[in-house]
Amino acid sequence: MWNDHDTLAFESLCADGIAFYPGLLSEDRCGALLEAVSWARANPSPSYRRLSPDGAPALDSDLFRWRDVPEIRDFVTDDTMLRLASAYLSTDDPIILEDQWFWSEAGSSTDSPWHQDDPYHPLDRPFLTIWVPLTPVPAGLGLRGVAGSHEATTFAPVEFSAGESTLSTEASSLGTVPDIDGRPDLYRVIDPAGGKGDAVLLDSRTLHAAGGFCADDFVRLSIRYADPATVRRGRSWPTATFWDAYDWADGDSLPSVDFPRASALVASKERA
Repeated sequence: MWNDHDTLAFESLCADGIAFYPGLLSEDRCGALLEAVSWARANPSPSYRRLSPDGAPALDSDLFRWRDVPEIRDFVTDDTMLRLASAYLSTDDPIILEDQWFWSEAGSSTDSPWHQDDPYHPLDRPFLTIWVPLTPVPAGLGLRGVAGSHEATTFAPVEFSAGESTLSTEASSLGTVPDIDGRPDLYRVIDPAGGKGDAVLLDSRTLHAAGGFCADDFVRLSIRYADPATVRRGRSWPTATFWDAYDWADGDSLPSVDFPRASALVASKERA
């Protein structure tokens, strides 16, 4: 059922491309998902990447763990998550595009420079990201975004990894992200400053950043939802390397086995 938090988040998301949703997850739910991510980290998939330099405290990440981790599978089909995704994408049955966890060990630097999620994906329309910290958020390390940037310029993707590349090529037809922090007169930055269990919602075109030094482990989980009408659109810039694993042509729909509609996952849970 739609509530006041839903309404405020939806209106902010439409207006600014970023929204805050306090208390999306309870303490117990954060704990259960943290255990699930810990297991996933100890049992990495082919999409696993260590993003920090060799020898430094680890910052690592993995994708698509709804496929084999029941707690993450339950989370991506959570009623509130699907309600928000359905409203923003104007569909009653969003596609589960991907989940991604990030784990920053104590002593690591979690710099995530200003970027947009959209250009990393060879898709013809924007998608929705819901980002939730599963541990307390170190001061100043929460997700922040540039208001209105979802309706402005698309910039070249940036490489996050200090080791194995996460981008398909270095060539790009797009310009680089401007100096957001250096021009407060030009860019209105929204910093929700939330805590464990509070969510930030992002249009995939919204410029956003996070990061800094972590005194303690910092774990967060992102879920991305797409419109079921989404199709492949070739890009003249680098995209995320995991897309190279899919054999599809421009104009093709997302492969339904790998990117199912929410209703299919809900039905499979009910049958289990």
